[in-house]
Amino acid sequence: MLPMDFDPAAWEGLATANLSDVIGRVGAMDGGIRRLCGDRMVGPAHTVLTATGDSSSIHRALAVAPPGSALIVDAQGGIARAVWGNVLTVAAMERGVVGAVIDGAVRDIDEIAALGFTLFARATCPAGPHKGFRGVHGAPVQCGGVVVNPGDVVAGDADGVTVVPQAQIGTIPAAVECVAAAERAWMDRIRAGESSTDILGLG
Repeated sequence: MLPMDFDPAAWEGLATANLSDVIGRVGAMDGGIRRLCGDRMVGPAHTVLTATGDSSSIHRALAVAPPGSALIVDAQGGIARAVWGNVLTVAAMERGVVGAVIDGAVRDIDEIAALGFTLFARATCPAGPHKGFRGVHGAPVQCGGVVVNPGDVVAGDADGVTVVPQAQIGTIPAAVECVAAAERAWMDRIRAGESSTDILGLG
């Protein structure tokens, strides 16, 4: 079930950098998690823990993923064998999942890109997954160095991925707009001849 106070329209276009700023410059996944295809995404987390190189738990998690959610997979950072490919992508799209973040390896990127699905991962690798590990879904996981709980809001763009705790959802859009407005004002002042050191009090 999606959080009752999550309004996708209010989060549309909010930059991951600004999201991290307003929650104390935390929540940003490490730079190893990068966007491989697709566009911006934002949605409540549906979490999965699977063994390195095994995709069976991901298939099970997708069968119950709420439409509008973002699938977050802790594949324990394994990059020697892909746990995601075009079959899981089609399954995710049919379920209404808005995108996936995989702390592990994926494959079939050309095909996934052609489908228009948004996918973040640590690496690509042609080697396909095993199936047999009975992992868990709907529980806290670690992805890109960040703890992700079910229902946390996960946003992804060209910079990477930021995770916002569910308890803070209601305050975030307005706080991001304040940060963005302040940055726009700073840039206007710089263009008018002021130095960034003076504006930020770094002189």
